[in-house]
Amino acid sequence: MKSSNISVVILFYRTPERVITSLKNYKGFDLYILDQSNDLKLKKKVKKIFPKIKYYGVSSKNKGFAKGINFLVKKVKTKYFLCTQPDTDISKKSILRLKRTLEVKKDSIISVPRIKQFKNFENSQKSKKIFPVNKILGAIFLAEKKRFEKIGMFDEQFFFYWEDVDLCRAIEKNNFKIYLNMSAYANHIGEKSVKENLKSFIIRKVYFKYGELIFQSKYNKLKKIKIIREPIKFFFLMIFFCLTFQLKKAFESLCFIYAIAKFLLFFKKKE
Repeated sequence: MKSSNISVVILFYRTPERVITSLKNYKGFDLYILDQSNDLKLKKKVKKIFPKIKYYGVSSKNKGFAKGINFLVKKVKTKYFLCTQPDTDISKKSILRLKRTLEVKKDSIISVPRIKQFKNFENSQKSKKIFPVNKILGAIFLAEKKRFEKIGMFDEQFFFYWEDVDLCRAIEKNNFKIYLNMSAYANHIGEKSVKENLKSFIIRKVYFKYGELIFQSKYNKLKKIKIIREPIKFFFLMIFFCLTFQLKKAFESLCFIYAIAKFLLFFKKKE
């Protein structure tokens, strides 16, 4: 089966070597990778698998998911691109089925596979082969590049988390649709694409809360009382968790306080 006219874009950040085995599924596709943890050892190993890789960039600075994917998409020369992650597994056959979905559905911009770990449809829709959905998982989707660029791509205000939720809003606003193809399958093992350490823990916790606040602010859903109440709530939770020796939860509360402070600083700069 031909795999022409499709590129695959993937971000690496402290990616364990064990997850790169899934990359073998992308042989025959144009592959674009950006490693934001400057792992030259991993780059050497990947290039052994893909000696003709279209692009493999490394950076010592982590600019986040939205900026990273946008950067790679701009380099893509094909009509379609598959946005995925190293801990997500999808077959070549499923990718081509997603492409066929975009070809058949003229109002489509994105097609997504059925993901065991992520349900975005009602049980009553199971009998249908292809149907529109309102939610996607940023870890795996196929998009038409020109339409993706037309709606503004990912909003780079988001670092990591919430950018896929925001993208769905932009798709709806621009009168395009997302289609789920039930005959295409993917497996996503959440949070296995990053080596777990203190830094990665902080990034996940801070930017989930930060993204939530950016999203709510963008769509006028953020109430001032929340900005006042939440730092107080997380401060007392942090003390409680410290006193009860739940140090991981205490540190998580501290991350949320930092995220709120970061958001307030961002909001002030925008004024």
